[in-house]
Amino acid sequence: MLPARLDSQSMPLPEELQLRTAGADDLQPIADLRAAVGWAAHDWALRAAMEAPHARSLVACDVSGSIVGVGSGIMYGALGFVGNMVVAEGHRRRGIGAAILDAVLAYLEAGGCTRIELYATQDGRPLYAGRGFALTGPSAVAQVDRATDLGAAASVVVTEAGPPAIDALADYDAPRFGGNRSPLLAMMLADPARPLLMAIDRGAPAGYAWLRPDGPRLGPFVADAPVVAAALLAEAFERAPGADALGLNLPMANRAGTEWLRGLGVALEPWDGRMARGPQIARRDDTIYGNVVGALG
Repeated sequence: MLPARLDSQSMPLPEELQLRTAGADDLQPIADLRAAVGWAAHDWALRAAMEAPHARSLVACDVSGSIVGVGSGIMYGALGFVGNMVVAEGHRRRGIGAAILDAVLAYLEAGGCTRIELYATQDGRPLYAGRGFALTGPSAVAQVDRATDLGAAASVVVTEAGPPAIDALADYDAPRFGGNRSPLLAMMLADPARPLLMAIDRGAPAGYAWLRPDGPRLGPFVADAPVVAAALLAEAFERAPGADALGLNLPMANRAGTEWLRGLGVALEPWDGRMARGPQIARRDDTIYGNVVGALG
């Protein structure tokens, strides 16, 4: 069922289109839309963006049933993320993206999200700005080479976490990320193809990183200090012997992290596409070294 309430600024769809909730049968058409604009389509991420009741993907369909637009929303308590916003090339400039966005925002707000964030392309920014979104702190993308001398802290122990670690991991993650990612973390912990590495420093959780062969990269990647990030990176390289480098993306507000990477000789590529609306929530950007994907935060 679609959100019942759309505010007075909501954009209607063109008459020949209809908006509906996406399901598993829509995964390939959504992946095709993403591929058409040069975006990777990870099956696990698209599924996570459909996982009721905390996530929903909406598609706009023409009279033949073909999908011509998509968007998704995922809730982490008071924090929500918009993602997967794509409209097929022949249907752009018709208000389809705006209509999908309004429906996604209504869904997130009805679920209690007071802070909503997204990662915007240059072309998409005017649409989001018109809905009250503004650019928020810039990020940086980095590639850490295998040959980098990371150093290590003798007190940090890194192990692969499994499903029993969900409560400890969620309790650690929430105040740093700013929301409750328990369902997403549970999915990660149950995925044997992508190990989730957890760092323990002096008997307490101090960070974690999800190692993903797509890229390859780490994300989400959270660490309380650069020495913890170094230990997690070192273990990730051990578990990905074919990777010459691992990708990270971190907010520039993580000053200790950015200074540490620069000190290692790692180039940081600035990026300022993160946008948000609503009051800031309690979070610790100084611990963030990598997000999941744009649609999931």
